[in-house]
Amino acid sequence: MNTDVDVLIAGGGIGGLVTALCLHKAGFSVQIYEASLTLKSLGVGISIQPHGIKFLYELGLAEDLDKLGIRARATQYYSRNGQFIYEELRGLEAGYNWPQYFVHRGDLQLLLWKHVLEKVGKSSVVLGHKLIGFESFAEHIEVKFLDRSSNEIVKKSAKLLIGADGINSTVRTILYPDEGPPVWSGVAMWRGVQRVDKLFLDGRTMLLMGNPNRRKMVVYPINANSICWLCNVRLDGPGAKLHKTADWNTIGRVEDILPLFEEMKIDFLDISNMIRTTEKVWEFPMTDRDPLPKWTHNRVTLLGDAAHPMYPIGANGAAQAILDAQALVQCFQRYGPTVEALEEYDNIRRTAATAVVTSNRQGGPQQVLRIVDEHSPNGFKDIRDIISKEETDATFNEYNRLAGFDPNLLNNEPNVFPNDETGKNTLANDKQKES
Repeated sequence: MNTDVDVLIAGGGIGGLVTALCLHKAGFSVQIYEASLTLKSLGVGISIQPHGIKFLYELGLAEDLDKLGIRARATQYYSRNGQFIYEELRGLEAGYNWPQYFVHRGDLQLLLWKHVLEKVGKSSVVLGHKLIGFESFAEHIEVKFLDRSSNEIVKKSAKLLIGADGINSTVRTILYPDEGPPVWSGVAMWRGVQRVDKLFLDGRTMLLMGNPNRRKMVVYPINANSICWLCNVRLDGPGAKLHKTADWNTIGRVEDILPLFEEMKIDFLDISNMIRTTEKVWEFPMTDRDPLPKWTHNRVTLLGDAAHPMYPIGANGAAQAILDAQALVQCFQRYGPTVEALEEYDNIRRTAATAVVTSNRQGGPQQVLRIVDEHSPNGFKDIRDIISKEETDATFNEYNRLAGFDPNLLNNEPNVFPNDETGKNTLANDKQKES
């Protein structure tokens, strides 16, 4: 049967946009329907691991990413008193052939929009259309959208539908109507971006300090003139009733968090001043959802936060959505735009993503901060009296294993588009850029 396109994508976030780019590159017709009426640079900072960056390089974003963000060198962990605990190297310094980037989420999204409009076509993006329903047939799927400008219902047909519409996914709700709201961790998060004259340390390092089970601070650069910060505060136990909508774009108040973090001191960063002088703060409950028994239902599947929303731990959320898109296009390359492709994608990605969701609930590598804080709230003389290097290394290595962070595996992984020179990268070229 003839359809409007091979694939309809509900949601124009990072996962949906990367999916559109790679499916188009593989020769499939695709169209994105996004509920928002306009394109805006929303959100704050994110970090994207090398296994996500490798695929973005294949899609031709290498030069743009270097202009947009910061190549990460390391993540450093500190006690609430500002005492150094551990350094984990990142990207090229960790042995990968691709960098890790710190970048503004909204800037990255707008960059991906630009690439989609240029490469896939202006008609491939339809704004102001919210998905309200769908029905699968033997050879196609019909999807209904509400045009928010005219209030009219628009029907489109495709061979497949990809639900990439975020943690509050309508597609997921239709597939699992009894699931209920996101699961709250009991932790509230405040995020902000501060303009600075000079970046801290080497300008390429992420700072984590405090205790993820009580109060935690994360700070990292996202471009040459801006740093992103995040404050976590535990307000209740895991699974408590969520009193606020899981919307990452809710405005917060500096006065609510400043008193909670004034005690945190570190010699190279004035944390209180950083919070106090930030123009706009966003408040967000740290939520995820319980893993699903399956993502794919006939001609529909889920991707990114719609499939596996996870706590923002381990710099992994955006990269996991990119890995979803990569696996999906590889399944399309084998099976075409078919139900078999979606089933294979489900088999490849669901177990792996579920392992990351579960590990992030347990604190991921940040549990090292909890151990140190609970055993030495007033500071320590020697960190090895609290936790050995072997224990610390084992904690990080286990999370890296679950998340698929292995430079040897990634460096030897073949490209999705092996005959395309776009985005090919070598360690030597990147080292030259670093110098």
